[in-house]
Amino acid sequence: MKMRETGTVLVGCDRSWESQNAVVAATREAGRRNTRLVLLAIVERRSFWPDSVKSMSREEAESTQDAQAGVHLARAKAIATDPSVGVETLIVRGLDSAELVDLACQAGLLVLGHRGDGGQVVFSLGSTSAELSKRFHCPMLVVHDQGGPIASPGFGPDRAVVAGMDMTEGAGAVLSVAVTEAVIRNLPLVVVHALPRAKSVDRTLISDCWRRVRAALGNASPPADVPCRLAITQDDPLQALLRRVGSADVLVVGTRGQGRLEGLIPGSVSRAILDTATCDVMVVQPGLVAVAQVPTESLGFASRS
Repeated sequence: MKMRETGTVLVGCDRSWESQNAVVAATREAGRRNTRLVLLAIVERRSFWPDSVKSMSREEAESTQDAQAGVHLARAKAIATDPSVGVETLIVRGLDSAELVDLACQAGLLVLGHRGDGGQVVFSLGSTSAELSKRFHCPMLVVHDQGGPIASPGFGPDRAVVAGMDMTEGAGAVLSVAVTEAVIRNLPLVVVHALPRAKSVDRTLISDCWRRVRAALGNASPPADVPCRLAITQDDPLQALLRRVGSADVLVVGTRGQGRLEGLIPGSVSRAILDTATCDVMVVQPGLVAVAQVPTESLGFASRS
């Protein structure tokens, strides 16, 4: 199935290995989506500039050169990965620049490395990625290290898009994104729901959860040619996902933060997944409007497990 052009794929660039690895992944994502790729670099500014005007100018020039070097390296990576993808570059001075505001309105996917320059973990307090998440409300793909051997996925020999689903208001957006990713990647979709651990589990509760999860997936309208599997478990939510995802899969999760990724605080399931999972993780913020729609056809479901 050929996808129509979707929103711009944007990737944050610096000279770190993780960032350049994310550029490769972002190029492939742009190719899958038949859209352009924008390489974004941000000129870093120190909180306290030296008193000397000369020193201040030198520091700013060095920061600009670092950003330019990162973009130059990223562009070469992108072209080597897929020369058919249109590549644009953007270097901004500050996260509140007008160019970045305009780009945030056009973005369909933001791609980030698991760590940035200096080793700061993605979405950590005060990180550039956390600041970007406040401005971009599209899905965000966090790319993990795929340099090593690919382990077998959690469900059989094939790769899959795995979605972690709860019964909160943001579940619909998570499923919509997961269905779109399964179509774009031509992969099966696995939806995992962990039952509330405080409740006693009986057949009535399991049947009720099964109906609700199946109805939610039906509302996301996966095409008939996308194999779908539902898994309802009593495992801890984090373990329920980690046990069912392999390093070659894509894991789609939501967060309960109100547009600021407040759900990615220490101790949250989303934060633990980003810190622990060895696959790429797509984070869907609350209130995200459903992205690229896929054809609505009759639904097919595999047996529950």
